[in-house]
Amino acid sequence: MNESLKCEYAKLCGSCKLLDYNYHETLVYKLNMINKCLKKEDINYKVDEIVSSPLKTAYRNKMIIGFKNLKGKIIAGFYEEGSHRIVDMKSCLMHTDIQNKIFNDFLSLIKKMHIEIYDEDKRSGLLRYLLIKEAQITSEIMIVIVVSSDIFPGRNNLVKELRKLNPNIKTIIQNTNSRKTSIVLGDKSRVLYGPGYIYDYIGDIKFRLSPNSFFQVNPKQALNIYNDVRTYANLNKNEVAIDAYSGVATIASYLANDAKKVIAVENNKQATLAAIANLKENNINNVIVINDDATNFLINEAKNKNTYDLVVLDPPRCGSTSEFIKSVALVKAKKVIYVSCGPDSLARDLKLFIKLGYVVDKMKCYDMFCYADHVEAVCLLKNYK
Repeated sequence: MNESLKCEYAKLCGSCKLLDYNYHETLVYKLNMINKCLKKEDINYKVDEIVSSPLKTAYRNKMIIGFKNLKGKIIAGFYEEGSHRIVDMKSCLMHTDIQNKIFNDFLSLIKKMHIEIYDEDKRSGLLRYLLIKEAQITSEIMIVIVVSSDIFPGRNNLVKELRKLNPNIKTIIQNTNSRKTSIVLGDKSRVLYGPGYIYDYIGDIKFRLSPNSFFQVNPKQALNIYNDVRTYANLNKNEVAIDAYSGVATIASYLANDAKKVIAVENNKQATLAAIANLKENNINNVIVINDDATNFLINEAKNKNTYDLVVLDPPRCGSTSEFIKSVALVKAKKVIYVSCGPDSLARDLKLFIKLGYVVDKMKCYDMFCYADHVEAVCLLKNYK
């Protein structure tokens, strides 16, 4: 039992399933989890190294709070895992003191100001979510108030009082989401205070973060992952790499200084625009950002008889596809680095890479989500043909 960590919301919330373990036991659990997945797919490799998180609590840089009016009482907190029920809470061990303070200050203010809570069933009311982003390196804080309508009575007073209680807030944004959806952010935003963005770093790479920007939730551990990706890549100035599923080109940015050229391929238009802005911010000139489906891009490159020294893929938890994996082989990539957040899908995809002639050379795990039953991994595959 872990006597030092107690959370009264753990059973309801469900995010920290391993909270009853001590921290070392959670690492053993996660190593066993990924090795069981590899064994299930008959992959003859055992992972024996897991990198512990630099921060064991208060590591999360983003907090999303949902709201509900339950018989006249305002309920605020995270959604119960696997449901759309909100856990009425006051704080979270995995978020920082300042995030928890802003959450409670905001809750007190909306009660005091009688701001109406959005009702999903009736599709009436105003306030839907509160999003807090905190930069770990610069300490800049962004507040996003998600509402159902552009008309926001009491908006100016709420911003004024929230800033008075938390003068370290850099920017406050109103986001309008009128759709019947569980997606938090809508398409329309209005800056209420500050520049509308914050800056943070992973290593020496600077990132400009807007409400929609993807950024690793545990950036200090992400730095360990990206440093190992760079080491595994072992590129030289004559080599060209592809960063597939590239998002805002984080990995491409880390590889750029070692390579002749890196091509970052991402099918989300907003992410590619953010990638271009981040590359410009960091004066990185040898990364080309392509807004395209990664599989289509690689197939077309193969048709044009273009080959690549390295392909890095960082897919979502569901993993990659057989079509993409086959397209990697078509461009004759000598090295593949697979960054995974899903051990089941990683093992499944590695099996197909192996069938295509690749060999698992190195693999390491990382505890990105402390006390949750998730584990990240980086795998280096080589094709010796």
